[in-house]
Amino acid sequence: MGKNKIRTQLEIQDGECFWGGAVAHGIHMPFSRDRDWTFDSCMQDTTNPVNGVFCSTHGRYILLKDDFRVGVKSGIVTLETDAPPVIQKAGNTLKEAYLAAAATFGRDRVSVPRELLTRPQYCTWTEMLTDITQEKVLDYARSVAESGMPYTVLILDDGWMKAYGEWEFAEEKFSDPKGMMDALHEMGFKVQLWLVPFVDKTIRDHEMLVANDALVRCADGSVAEREWWNGTDPVLDMTSSFARDWLKKQLDLLMEKYGVDGFKFDAGDCLYYRDDDITARPTTASGQNYLWAEFAGQYRYSELRACFGYAGRHTIIRLCDKRRSWDRKEGIGALVPNMINAGLCGYPYTCADMIGGGSIADFGGEAGGVDHELIGRFCECAALMPCMQFSYAYWRRNDVIKELFLKYARLHAELQDYLAALIEEAEKTHAPILRALEYEFPHQGFEEEIDSFMLGSEYLVSPVTQRGQREKTLILPRGFDWMYSPTGELFRGGEEVTVPAPVGTLPYFKRK
Repeated sequence: MGKNKIRTQLEIQDGECFWGGAVAHGIHMPFSRDRDWTFDSCMQDTTNPVNGVFCSTHGRYILLKDDFRVGVKSGIVTLETDAPPVIQKAGNTLKEAYLAAAATFGRDRVSVPRELLTRPQYCTWTEMLTDITQEKVLDYARSVAESGMPYTVLILDDGWMKAYGEWEFAEEKFSDPKGMMDALHEMGFKVQLWLVPFVDKTIRDHEMLVANDALVRCADGSVAEREWWNGTDPVLDMTSSFARDWLKKQLDLLMEKYGVDGFKFDAGDCLYYRDDDITARPTTASGQNYLWAEFAGQYRYSELRACFGYAGRHTIIRLCDKRRSWDRKEGIGALVPNMINAGLCGYPYTCADMIGGGSIADFGGEAGGVDHELIGRFCECAALMPCMQFSYAYWRRNDVIKELFLKYARLHAELQDYLAALIEEAEKTHAPILRALEYEFPHQGFEEEIDSFMLGSEYLVSPVTQRGQREKTLILPRGFDWMYSPTGELFRGGEEVTVPAPVGTLPYFKRK
């Protein structure tokens, strides 16, 4: 962010609530006259997408270009930006504000692969961590196919490659990668490979990358080495055409040689760059983050965890790794609010992390001692979200969990036509697939509802995310009758209802 910042203030109206900005800050949304909040995109304190858009329940929206700081205190929003903010009114509702703001987002010429949303995904990460081998991958894939659960893509996570930056199958782990890929395709899987922009100093091309200024340099001219969750390494400069061409050549070769379908682009977060880095073209930390996402976007089958200002594109976004816990900040309790905020930040194709959480701190042994109630609730919560991704093979370790997984994986797949229609709508208007109740039913008292959501306009979903809870109480939107899907019971909208929700039952209603 430049030194001469533009400072703009906006008064929040009585009863007005704003959503947006940073996906991972959904747990702090919405902000209003009665709630203070701050966010500085330069501080790089989020490991999920950021987008400079804020939409209000009174039809107002704010658009911020590049880096920004937002402070909310005593009913006043203070914006600090390099470029003047756009502040407009587009009606009187959250939906009108969002759709007007979304009309300014970028658009891809290619569409998101429907099957990535309409059928569950699978990832090797929490099942294998980095101890991944050809035999384990094939065994895992067979277990999915034999379980009866629907499936589409299999993501081979960290550990498949020779080294960070040497994106070729490790020979000691994969004796016949082409044969493995053929077998996975024969089973019906699409296959994506994990990667990061870090470059191990031991790889064969390291000196060539240094010589061609393809790596980020510190302000003193030395090659930057940035600490990340699995080491300290140089990082690619995504402003460098040499770096981009070098990486693309490796990834394209994997597709041509083995039939790889796409890639999971991890890292790229702003926190791994500095605004005073020396790069091939002038940019900021956020600019590097955007370029990493833009590079990922050229592959149809792609997944991102972190991006900046990349709203409206076809790439799947995944919430940052969640803890296998009931926590409202980093565990299951963060899923619904952060997913709502993802849609209102312009990222409709979002995955609520892996079922059961994806944090490495919670895995690495057998399933003994695992909270099966918690795992079941994770699965229920994800079932009617845009993307459903499994990883740890609980279905091989517990028959009760297996039946619950099977039930909700099938439910997700049964809605494939409905999901496909929502994807088509999102491609045209960037409308969220998972929506705040306030988005669909404005000014009925749902302004701050963060425990329930709408899938499109027909399904109201209210997952259980608290330990020991066996029923759910909520107010149904007025103007419609609602069928409680687990029992078929009809309720009139506008009434407070309490419905049974034992473990294995997802509370959701269909609008009639």
